[in-house]
Amino acid sequence: MYRKSGAASMFAGKGLAPRELFAHNVIAIPKPYPDAQLLLERRGVQREELERGRFFQINLYTTDFYDLPDALFADPDLNWHRQQLGLKGLIAAAGLWLCGSVATISTLQSDVCQQLYRHSTLRQSCKTRLETHFKYWHAILLNAILDFCLDFGISTVRCPTADQVVANTRKAIRPHLFRRIYDYPGKRLCCRKISVGPAQYWEIALDANRDRIVRLGWADGDARLEAAPGRICIWHDIEEDVDTEISPAECAGNLQRMLHIERSFGLSTTYDILGTLFGRKWNEIRAINSQHSIAFHSFNHDLADLTQLHKCRAVDLRVRGYRPPQSRITAELSDYNLALVNFEWLASSARSLGYGDCRLESGVVKIPIHLDDHSLHLGKPYEQWESELLDQARDTPYFGLGLHDCYGKKWLERYPDLLEKLATMKPVVSADTICDSVLLTAPCAPPS
Repeated sequence: MYRKSGAASMFAGKGLAPRELFAHNVIAIPKPYPDAQLLLERRGVQREELERGRFFQINLYTTDFYDLPDALFADPDLNWHRQQLGLKGLIAAAGLWLCGSVATISTLQSDVCQQLYRHSTLRQSCKTRLETHFKYWHAILLNAILDFCLDFGISTVRCPTADQVVANTRKAIRPHLFRRIYDYPGKRLCCRKISVGPAQYWEIALDANRDRIVRLGWADGDARLEAAPGRICIWHDIEEDVDTEISPAECAGNLQRMLHIERSFGLSTTYDILGTLFGRKWNEIRAINSQHSIAFHSFNHDLADLTQLHKCRAVDLRVRGYRPPQSRITAELSDYNLALVNFEWLASSARSLGYGDCRLESGVVKIPIHLDDHSLHLGKPYEQWESELLDQARDTPYFGLGLHDCYGKKWLERYPDLLEKLATMKPVVSADTICDSVLLTAPCAPPS
């Protein structure tokens, strides 16, 4: 993994006042930051070229908290892109694409600073402290990017100009904020404006700026970032009466029962919802436990329809996971397509993936499901099904179990007993927790 740290004192003489500096950790993750591919495509980079390069996400975490509440770093409406990865203190993040000796920045983003308006209570209590201590987050983040690029042997960094970013932004914005962030290189670094196709960038030659770049120190190990021990993940496919004769009313009742059973155990699992059912099911699930992971289970369960991803994103932009119907990985579900519309993880059967452990592939976390309840629906006795399930859960470091609302009659009466048995083996966690662990422990070492 790539993890570095910086103290405020290291930035003395670099043009920022002491109160504008903060101690921080930097973590690099080998995946695209949300919308990175989309933005670069809009700037004229072809998909074939993007696939030849490597994407990274640079996360900047403060270690100076100034008595700010934990909710500031955890609230889902404020932390809109949900890139904390289970760690406290995320101040900002960037998307980076490396191709040859050139690194191109897709985005410089701070949810806690730029999205604070979404939360009236936190805005009232935190706005002054945020502006006092983190107003120049973009300067610290840019330094982290340049330091990372030096580690990876990059010679040139391209940062989009404010004019470029404003021109590519399709919602109402405040241009002065973007100018402060994206035109900062032109004020603080030795660089020039260039055009690359239809896009405009600040071109930063690293050799000419070495004396302006603060070299961060390699951080000590962190137990939170070590590879996770054995875990169990449970998926519930919420599809009502699709492909079955089970009534919607029975499926709805099964959903309520499984939610209340899991709440009684204090467990957070994962619910995969059809896009056609998403709004009302999302609200129902979140009302019982807001810590459950939520994923799309396609839009309409139609395997012949290869427009599922974009239809799902028209329903909701922030859901991190995707679970294909029948574990059929269609041509639509390439790693590039999943990442293009910001799906960070894909859950499918171990058979369809070809392996039984969790992996990061081309920026997408793949999470296998080892066994599901379809064989119960086909007539397998529950005792045999459970015995096979428990044997697999016991013998594999990570175990994934898939369940359906429509088959709930086959297993719900014995679900509390099953959960008790599983919980004695390994922790039961949600898919988002698995995803965070894989991303944080993914190999990301500079070339030797």
